[in-house]
Amino acid sequence: MLLRKKWISLALAAFMSVATSAWSQTSRLNLSGSAAPTTGGTAIVNEQDKTKPADAPKATLGPAIESAATRGPCCADRCNGWGPTMPENVKFFGEFMPNCCGHANGIHVYGWADMGYTYSSTGGGLLAVQPREHRFGNEFLVSQLAVVLEKKLRQDDTFNLGFNATFFAGADAALLRPLGGFTTTNDRFGADFRQLYVSAHLPILTQGGMDVHVGRMGSPIGYNSAMAPYRPFYSSDYQWFYAEDGAWTGILTNLHVNKQLDVINAITMGANTFFTYRGNGPTYLGQINYWTTEAKTTQLSTSLQLGNQAIFAAGPKFIGSNDVALTLMVVHNWNKCLTQIVQSSMVWGTEVPSIGTSEFYSLYTILQHHTTQKVDTNIRFEWVRDVQGSRTGVAAHFGEVTFGFDYHPTKALRIRPEIRGDFASQPAFGPGGTRQGQLTLGIDAILSY
Repeated sequence: MLLRKKWISLALAAFMSVATSAWSQTSRLNLSGSAAPTTGGTAIVNEQDKTKPADAPKATLGPAIESAATRGPCCADRCNGWGPTMPENVKFFGEFMPNCCGHANGIHVYGWADMGYTYSSTGGGLLAVQPREHRFGNEFLVSQLAVVLEKKLRQDDTFNLGFNATFFAGADAALLRPLGGFTTTNDRFGADFRQLYVSAHLPILTQGGMDVHVGRMGSPIGYNSAMAPYRPFYSSDYQWFYAEDGAWTGILTNLHVNKQLDVINAITMGANTFFTYRGNGPTYLGQINYWTTEAKTTQLSTSLQLGNQAIFAAGPKFIGSNDVALTLMVVHNWNKCLTQIVQSSMVWGTEVPSIGTSEFYSLYTILQHHTTQKVDTNIRFEWVRDVQGSRTGVAAHFGEVTFGFDYHPTKALRIRPEIRGDFASQPAFGPGGTRQGQLTLGIDAILSY
């Protein structure tokens, strides 16, 4: 026990030492000019748009025009183009069919491999409640081996077609396997089509037109993603796993009302399905995304999931007649280096046996900072209340604090160490869920191609 405490103390000291060095370097750079830049360039990340339209950064927040009065002479270009490179931009394979059908956007092939190790203060094996997706303590995991074949839609005034086939294998595929998909009895390795859809851009109704997607696709709800390159940490937040349906089968429309407003409507077959119903019928998903300026430095998002088993319950006894999940999100670029995300999810289950209406409330904030050209510093604070235990299985208040780095020495390689503390008002962690706290140290490497 003394040895374990010693190693934990050394790990904490190492993390804080590197953090202090990184932030002090940033302070020196910011002070070298008259003012830091006032607009941002960090990509908004969510599940739906990760590969345009799904599983790729939803939108890149482009910098607004700066005047000479607001631009520092030494810091004018600081953080421009900084941050990790997404797999679709590594272009190891190039375009499979460039200039397809006479158009500039052809068929693309890309992918990634993600693997890592997690130490847990509560011991080895399957960890209770959190963290996800790296859920085994004191183990090395091959988390994701992914390949994507896609043709992106052109956002112009012409009718055009696209598609996306995202296949991945590994420990995450075993955790996230859909109803109706590949079966597996191995908790540490599975396979899944995370996305398999066709799409069309229709130049109708508005100048921006409408996109239509049919098939299995990632959800547009929430900042986080199941796909490793499109989330800031190795671990995931409570909201992503317990209050959002990460991927489903159905039909989705995205109406581009104008340059600042998108309206999404979808009919799905229930939580995490592969061309089959989970509940007693279709469910609804809707979302409104509004950017306060055309520069897109601030996004406001409201999302709704509605229907029988629209999201997962902790077990059969918590399944009611209807799930209602409301998610509110704000993404703001404070400047070219710093982005903040604030998100809240609220879930109610109606006519739950022996409960009536179940309740789940959550709130988090994430700060992402381009500390150097090769290093991002990320911090997440989260609070959750699962009133009846309908989502996590434990009726308790939960909290987590995660601190990590995203080191990207090249376009193709990212290394993400993190330290995370989870806390609960009732025993929820460790073997048998007997502990109220848990410390995890994780590190993963993502190789994009």
